[in-house]
Amino acid sequence: MNNNDSQLDFLIKKMAQGHQAELPSPDLIWWRAQILKKQAQKERIERPMMIMRMLAATVCLAVFLGLLAGNWKQLNFGIWHEASPLVMPVAILAGIISLAGVGLLFRSYKTKPAKH
Repeated sequence: MNNNDSQLDFLIKKMAQGHQAELPSPDLIWWRAQILKKQAQKERIERPMMIMRMLAATVCLAVFLGLLAGNWKQLNFGIWHEASPLVMPVAILAGIISLAGVGLLFRSYKTKPAKH
């Protein structure tokens, strides 16, 4: 430990001994309470919209997977060989985007900040 570290350590200990814990002013406590109240109201108002977004994304993914499963035989044996070479990459990209969208919506809903 060099001289600067020991001086810094001494200053920190000296400041800690002289520090008195202070309560925040009543105005600050009221202001923080108002902010928390508005955050809670905002979360309560936005909750139905988030649920509807998750439901819409899930339905879109289910429809995509249902159409894919319903046409799987045609897709495997006929259309891929005769259709444009972009059909398969576009279908794969649509599936990946659908899965990512559903995953992000569910993740954002679960990682909401905790209420105080």
